[in-house]
Amino acid sequence: MRYNFLFFLFLFFACQNKQPEYTQLEGQAQGTTFHITYFDPAGRDFSGPVDSLFRLIDRSMSLWDSTSIISRVNRNEAGVLLDEHFIAVFQRSQAIAAATGGMFDITVGPLVRAWGFSYKKGLPPPDSALVDSLRQLIGFQKVRLENGVLQKDDPRMEVDVNAIAQGYTVDVLAQYLEKQGVQNYMVEVGGEVRTAGKNARGELWRIGIDKPVADGGEGRPLQTVVSMENQALATSGSYRKFVERDGKKYSHAIDPQTGYPITHNLLSISVLADDCTTADAYATAFLVLGLEKSMKIAQEQGLKVYGIYTDENGALQVKSTFEMH
Repeated sequence: MRYNFLFFLFLFFACQNKQPEYTQLEGQAQGTTFHITYFDPAGRDFSGPVDSLFRLIDRSMSLWDSTSIISRVNRNEAGVLLDEHFIAVFQRSQAIAAATGGMFDITVGPLVRAWGFSYKKGLPPPDSALVDSLRQLIGFQKVRLENGVLQKDDPRMEVDVNAIAQGYTVDVLAQYLEKQGVQNYMVEVGGEVRTAGKNARGELWRIGIDKPVADGGEGRPLQTVVSMENQALATSGSYRKFVERDGKKYSHAIDPQTGYPITHNLLSISVLADDCTTADAYATAFLVLGLEKSMKIAQEQGLKVYGIYTDENGALQVKSTFEMH
């Protein structure tokens, strides 16, 4: 009897120590990859609903879909009614634009294209006359919502929400999981991440921040690893996305006020926030603003930042308000 007791006691503790099985979903969407890991006590597969949500958001805000709401708005089709996703992203974009002095601006698309960071690659850099001309079409104050319709001061203006849409998508997916009763998850789309609860080892989710080197090489070396507790993380960097012409590199981060790519020494900035929409948009704005101005706004907005920059000798340096666990 004692042998049987020990045997069943062992089984009891083995069951107690067994780690829950987490479901993993991964694939391609929105021109990038996604990875979702979650624990559902019922063992449900949410791949179908996840795919539907990606398609729903694409139909709203994808510039690659000629039938999407944003594409129709940019073509100035009459009376295009915006859906709840477009409205939510637009309103959040305008608020962050105001908070960053216009450094986050969803009307900057024409300048981005002119510098060769859109559909057409290899274009010569724009001359000052073209930049000055395009700047007349830039300005978040020149677009607004009226009765569910986007109004522009100039019909030639366009809107582009790519710098916030992936973060918003992460939030939509995370909120869907929460509505299904999922308390432990990690949702990542294109490098933008949101977590809740614990991972399969019963620990906080640990997310890496890339070292800002142009050629990450095999394994993409990490600068640091962040333990996240019910938070979202987004990173924006100028070290991989650039064009090189006549031996000169142009960053993909365009200053909406000057019309030119940024030239300061900030290579990468990561933002930790309560939601990924906020983290994504502020990371974009902060890359344009530079580290010192970003730190000031981050403090005002209750955000945490991790900035990597080069000093006068070209060495990598870090300035951070993150709490490393």
